[in-house]
Parts: sequence; C-alpha cells; structure tokens
Amino acid sequence: MEKRKLLKGIVHLLIIGVLLSQSIPSFTRPTPGGNVINISLTNINLVLFYILNIAILIPKFIEKRSYRKYFVSVLILLLASLSIHHLIDYYLWGPDQMIRIRRHQFDEIEIESFPKPQGFLLPLTPFFFRTISFTFRYFLLLGLGTAFEVLLLFDNERTRNDEMEKQKAIGELNFLKTQLNPHFLLNALNNIYALARKKSEDTTNAILLLSDILRHVLYEAGKSKIPIKQEVEFIHNYIKMEKLKFTEENAPNINFNVKIRNVNLLIEPLILMTLVENAFKHGVSYLTPSFILISLEENERELKFSVINSMPKKFEAHAEKRHVGLGIKNLENQMELIYPGKYSFRQKRGNNLFKSFLTIKK
Repeated sequence: MEKRKLLKGIVHLLIIGVLLSQSIPSFTRPTPGGNVINISLTNINLVLFYILNIAILIPKFIEKRSYRKYFVSVLILLLASLSIHHLIDYYLWGPDQMIRIRRHQFDEIEIESFPKPQGFLLPLTPFFFRTISFTFRYFLLLGLGTAFEVLLLFDNERTRNDEMEKQKAIGELNFLKTQLNPHFLLNALNNIYALARKKSEDTTNAILLLSDILRHVLYEAGKSKIPIKQEVEFIHNYIKMEKLKFTEENAPNINFNVKIRNVNLLIEPLILMTLVENAFKHGVSYLTPSFILISLEENERELKFSVINSMPKKFEAHAEKRHVGLGIKNLENQMELIYPGKYSFRQKRGNNLFKSFLTIKK
C-alpha cells in the first residue's frame, strides 16, 4: 500500500513537472524580475488547482459519481484561477508603471516605463491570448490528473470486486462443504448401525474405515486442493465400507479402474466422491443383481472420471420425475466456481443404466 501511494505521488509530480517545465524561465540569460515572478505565480496558481482537483474534487464528486457537481466545481475553479491570473498580471508591476522589454541589436536589454492602461483588464489582444494559454494549460492539467486518478479508481474498484467475488466463492464453497460432509457422516453411521444390528464381525473394520473417512473429510477436505492419490484412497475406503452392508449373495459387482500418470495432481477434495456416493445411493439393490463401474483416467490435457451403475426399475420408472439431488447440485455449483469454463459434466439414463461423465481440463 505504501509503495502504491509513493508511485501515485511520483506520477503526479511528473505530470506537473512536465507540463510546467516549458513555462519556467531560463536563467542562462538576463530575464526581467517581474517576468520570473509572473510565471512563478501563474505556475503556483495551476499547481494549487491541480492539488485541489485530485485531493478534494475527485474524492468528493467523482468517487460518489456526482459528475454534474464536479464539472460545475471545475468551471468555478477555472473562473477563480483566471481572475487570480489576471490580477497577477495587472498588479505585479507596481502602482504606477508596467515594464516593456526591448531587445537591441547586440542583445542588450532596455527597460522602459510607460503608463499602465486604465481599467481592470489588459489590452484586448494580450488579454485574449493570455486567457487562451492559461485555459489550455488548466484543462491539460485537469485532463491528465483526472484521467490518472480515474484509472486508479477503476483499478481499486476492480480489485475490490475481485476480492468480493473471491470471498463470495470461498463462502459458497464452505457452505457447500458444510452441507456435504454431514451427509457422508450420516451415511457412514447408518452403515455401521446396520452392521451392529446384525452383530457382524465387520463392525470393527467399518469403524476403522469410518475413522479414515472422517480424517479425510475433517483434515483434507478443508484444503483447497489435495493430491489425487488421496482422493483415490478415500474412494477405495468408501467402497470397502459400502460393501460391508451386503452379503456374498447380494453384493453388487464394483469395479474401480484407475489410470493416473501424475499421482500428485492437485484436485478439489470430494469432487469425485459425489458421483460415487450417488451411484451407491441409487444404483445398488439387495434384491436384484447390480453393479457400479468407476473409471478415472488422466492424460496430458485432462482428467476424465465416469461412473456407470445399474438402475433398479423402481428408480428408472420415476427417473424423469425426480429432481436433481442435493449432491449433484452441489457438484455442479462447485465445478462452476472452481473450474469455470474448464470442465464438462453430463448424465444419461436409459436401458436400466445411469451414466455420469465428468471431465476437467488441465
């Protein structure tokens, strides 16, 4: 922030210095003292206006989008600056005389007194050109200074909006995760409860698997990215825990095929798990043979994940009437926030099959 303020001050000083440098009198040759004072006071007049513009007018009117008041204030300042400018011209030379400079053949300077013109204004032609010259420099300073300040305002506004969008995205992701994680926990506890009721010897193994799942959800899912090998391990544990609900006779056929080139590829936690959980929730049956085919492939361009599961008739009959589940909605929202424009997601139903395809571009 301090560097930004320093850079801003340097730029403003450069603008003032460049625009006023042409009007600074040369001290390499004799110059009438009154002329030096005249130019110096005029430049001070312009610098004061420049400071008032960037320090008061722009923060008070431009930042608040009161453009009409800003232009009125600029015109009032112009009239005030012009008045001061001509007062300097008129009263600089003393009460009774003005100075006229004549150059002789050998660069000798003669200062001659002559009566000051009557009235407030200088003669028309000098007055006109002085006014045009001063007004041009006035608006040139105004334009450059205001343009630079407006660019800074736009940049600050853009930075603030980006930060707001970032914080909004983080808040939405945290909200989605708070919805998702308890769902995993509830599902796991239901599995263990079912095993405990049967007094199954697999209850202990289920508790250990739940411990690994909770560790992943509590410690890994809170990170923005994790290595894909951790997500794969988490899916394997989840599949093992789900299998404990079934006997050898009614267990579904589950195949998890993984082809990964880079096991340390970073990915958002729980993204892939949503589709796996959805397949177990709607794709397996205790009464009829069922299956789940899971495939994860990675190449140099993208990551492809697919889940194909059988769909019992009771689910297929109402498939078109059902709304998209909470898990799928959360998945789509997260993908839009995390990988905007870099992913594709589609689902298909038909022939007792439910297919989900997720592709993430690198």
